[in-house]
Formats: sequence, structure tokens, C-alpha cells
Amino acid sequence: MRKSRYRLRPVTLLVSAALIIGIGLPTYSAHALVDHTRFAPPTASTIKNATSVEFKLQGVFIGMDKQQLIKQLGEPARKDISEYGFEWYIYNQDYKQYLQVGVSDNKVVGLYTNSRDWKSASGIHAGSTKKEVAAAYGPSLTEIKKGRTVYKYNNSKGNYSLHQIGDVFATVFYDTHRQNTVSSIQLIAQDTELSFLGYYGKPSERLRSSFEQQVFDLTNAARAQNGKKPFVWNDTIASTARKHSADMAKRSFFDHRNPDGKTPFDRMKADGVGYKQAGENIAAGQASAILVYESWMNSKGHRDNILGDFARLGVGVAFGGKMNVYYTQNFYTPKS
Repeated sequence: MRKSRYRLRPVTLLVSAALIIGIGLPTYSAHALVDHTRFAPPTASTIKNATSVEFKLQGVFIGMDKQQLIKQLGEPARKDISEYGFEWYIYNQDYKQYLQVGVSDNKVVGLYTNSRDWKSASGIHAGSTKKEVAAAYGPSLTEIKKGRTVYKYNNSKGNYSLHQIGDVFATVFYDTHRQNTVSSIQLIAQDTELSFLGYYGKPSERLRSSFEQQVFDLTNAARAQNGKKPFVWNDTIASTARKHSADMAKRSFFDHRNPDGKTPFDRMKADGVGYKQAGENIAAGQASAILVYESWMNSKGHRDNILGDFARLGVGVAFGGKMNVYYTQNFYTPKS
């Protein structure tokens, strides 16, 4: 078996597997206690429009009443918990129009989409350039002050930009495989963001399950955008993935091969998964399913697996360990 940092390819199998660590990703990367730093006020360009006017995703905007949301889009496919504590209403009925709507106290407080069918009042849309985003909303923020804590954003890879636009924080994600153009967007109400202290949500079975299901949906949304058939969820291989994430957290390692020398393919076979091709993605440290998905899509090995010719997918998430949260995707195509 020959392994590099980004790929794992057994000699006898047409398989790729990739790994990534939570460095330089769009996560809350560092903070320091201060009593003098002031948060820089938005520029004139960032305050010219309230977000309810600037961003409407499928007719939904931050501050919208839940009743209006349901009237606009109908009931969601399910309701997940978020790291912030609000509920994500998941609209996955059409993966090309995939949308997550954050709801708290009967108000919309969060939005995310990787759909290509949206456009802001300033003309920003999927496919816009970084230069166009900066012209519309100013330079990316590098920190946010919450109380006496400054949260710094480590974006050395330039895969996203962060902007305060009116009373909303907008994270604009870029696709490095498409000339660094806009691929997706997340909007969080200012009050919601400023009240979220720490880096990670409170670990729970519901949050674990929410992350797993969102990673699955986000993966299928990416496939829909790229003309690929959706993966079929498989409980058995999801258990394989979950056990590997839990093992990494418990034994403080981060690798496809565990300390006992077992590979993803050994683990699949041990769980009775027969395959003609298989692959694995792992990640650690990202604070949400959205962030891990975005980082995987900007790494060739992970992206190749996500857009690969596998048939089934299982996702496993575990909390704990040095990196706080671990993610595993296991892909495979059954033997005929």
C-alpha cells in the first residue's frame, strides 16, 4: 500500500481515499482575551442594505417569521440541531436547490446553500469572483469580538471570505477548482453569531446525527450540481465510518490506518461490506458539517471521492479527542 497525505491507493483496488486536518480551514481557529480591541465597524458598502434585502435564498431571508418560511417553502424534510443551538430546517427534496434554514424563536437566523440559483441585491452569485465580492462587501474580516474574546479566522488558503453586512455575518465560500469563484454561502444573524461562544457546539447524539445527515446531503447536493447520481445511504458502512471516527477520538490519532495497522478496507471487510471499489475521506477539527464539506470540496483527493463513481455512502461522526470532532466518509460500490 502506498500512502501520501492526500491519497491512499491499494495496489489491487481502484480506490482513492483522502485525509485532511483542521488547519487553515474556515473554522474559528484561535482566540485571545482582550479588554481593548474594538471590532471594526462595517464600511459604507457593507451597511447599504439590510440582509433581508441583500440576500434572499429561494425567497427566504434572515429575520423572516417561521410561518412565512413554511408558507414559502413548505415543511422541511427534517429538522437538525446546529452547533449554534438553533434548528436547521433541511430542504433536500431537490438537491440542485439544496437549502438549510436556521430557525430560532420562530425567526430565521441562519441560511446556507450550495445551489447555483441565487443572487444578492448587489449582484453577487454563485460564480462571482473574489474581486467582485470584495467590491460589494469590502475586505474579509479576520476576527470577530464577542464580549471580551476575539475570535480570529485563519484563512491562509483563501477558501472563504467573511463579511458583516448589516445585521448578518456572511461567509462566502470559493471553489479553488473553478478559478476561486463563489460556490456557496452561509448567513448567520448577528445576535446569533455574537452569542455563540467557543468554537464547537455542545456534543450530543442529536448533533452527531445531524452532522452525519448533513454531510450526506451536502455530498449529494454537490453531485447534483456536477451531473452525478446521488449516493444511497448504507447503515452498515455508516457504522464502519462512525467506529473509525470514535477510534480516532479515543486513541488520539488521525489516519486512515489505525494503530493496529488496519486500513479502511480491512474495517469494511470485518463489518461484512463486500465491494468492488471503495474509498474513504476523513477530517478533524471542523466545527460543522458545512465546514467539513467545504474543506473536502477544495481538496482534490476528497473531491474526487465525493464526485466519484461509487454507489453507496455512510458517514460517521464522533466528538472528543484532541481535535474535538472527527468525521469519516466511507464510499463503496457493492460486488455484482
